[in-house]
Amino acid sequence: MATTQLRGSAPAAVTTAGSPQWDIDAILLALSDASRRRLLLAIAKNGPQTAQKLVVGKSHQLSRTLKQLACLCDAGLVVRQENREDGRKQLYALSPAVPLTQTETGVFMDFGFFTLRI
Repeated sequence: MATTQLRGSAPAAVTTAGSPQWDIDAILLALSDASRRRLLLAIAKNGPQTAQKLVVGKSHQLSRTLKQLACLCDAGLVVRQENREDGRKQLYALSPAVPLTQTETGVFMDFGFFTLRI
């Protein structure tokens, strides 16, 4: 099975001998919530977006989405970026350190202790 590394090594992690060590508890906590997984996958698939654009449905509020994004940022999965089109709103993007791998069967986030299919 051929793989292609799409992104670099881990952010909020300790790197030892070139091998990133993710904070397992922070990653699992961040991904334990279905809303946060949905946000992470939307960002991974569609690129950087504002929090407002990531709000889905009538039951979701912007404040709730911002809290979920903060948790993803704390885990090192998502980063805030400057929005050149509208300086008042930040963009949320997949951290460049998230290990995306392309295979024949799809794209995966491989953290070493588990893999998440996009």
